[in-house]
Amino acid sequence: MKKYEKKSFFTTVYLFFIPLAIFATIVLYMYHEDKIKDIEQNILYQMKDYTFDFKGDKFSLDIVQDDKTKQVFKIYHCEEGLCAYFEAASSGPYLLKVIYSVKKYNKVYNEFLTRIFYLALIVLLSLFILSVAFAVYSMKPMKEALYLLENFLKDLIHDLNTPATSILLNSKLLRKRGDFEEIERIELSARSISSLYKNLEFLNPDNIAKDERVVLKELIENKIEILQKIYPKIKFNFSDIPLIPTSNINGVDRIIDNLLTNACKYNKKNGEVSIFMENKKLIIEDTGIGIKDVKSVFNRYYKENERGLGLGLSIVKQLCDILDIRILIKSEIEKGTRVELVFP
Repeated sequence: MKKYEKKSFFTTVYLFFIPLAIFATIVLYMYHEDKIKDIEQNILYQMKDYTFDFKGDKFSLDIVQDDKTKQVFKIYHCEEGLCAYFEAASSGPYLLKVIYSVKKYNKVYNEFLTRIFYLALIVLLSLFILSVAFAVYSMKPMKEALYLLENFLKDLIHDLNTPATSILLNSKLLRKRGDFEEIERIELSARSISSLYKNLEFLNPDNIAKDERVVLKELIENKIEILQKIYPKIKFNFSDIPLIPTSNINGVDRIIDNLLTNACKYNKKNGEVSIFMENKKLIIEDTGIGIKDVKSVFNRYYKENERGLGLGLSIVKQLCDILDIRILIKSEIEKGTRVELVFP
């Protein structure tokens, strides 16, 4: 089960199970209160029977003075346990006080609590199984739709690669006949399409190899060379990056490409992009427009404006998690954004 499927599944289970569990708890509480009254009422009638013959050791007996505050044939919770008052056969201001001991009452009450506890377990377990079954059933149409979408996306990626590669190859052949500005524009556009294609490839990456030596300096220099042509007014400040982590070349290439592209795309006119090392961290810093909601930028399809697809940073976060790269983004509106990458 994929991450978004797990999230949807557990959300559905919780949303279905929790209200039912709360309702079941209320019903069980009402049943508990009603049953306790029945138990006490049953004990009261047994007390009344006891006053006729005083046989057995289930109850104890006392004679108290009638002070007009004690109601006869009514259960009271007293220090001794459960008590009830009955009129005495002899005349005079006296009442019979029948006592059901705390020990005996607690035994009856605990037996009842045990039964209701097992009943509650059965009810909650049944509701949980019902919730899981409902979540599975409700996810079925969504899984079918996502399956069709993923297959469509795979076909689209495959079909997108061929023309992009063809444009790049033919633009290089045209360069041999003459170096024109239009050819360079075509080549840069084809590279942009190729970059988008590579992003789509990593939309749902499986476990990828993490045993390749990645020369960060070369990757960054190649990206800067291309981006400098696309964004000629952006100034790049690039210091030497000696770090050569063991990771996945294509994965790290996608991370660097997306971060540098965003740093340029959302920069100010004549802005700057700085790439440097600090405390063993790779820092990419820009002087751009900033990010309003830093916590949401890794969500798929999240956009703060109309530009882009909202996929880049989602793919970056996914790759960072797979490659054990820690990523931190700090941003201030109209001041810029700072991205820190910590390689394992």
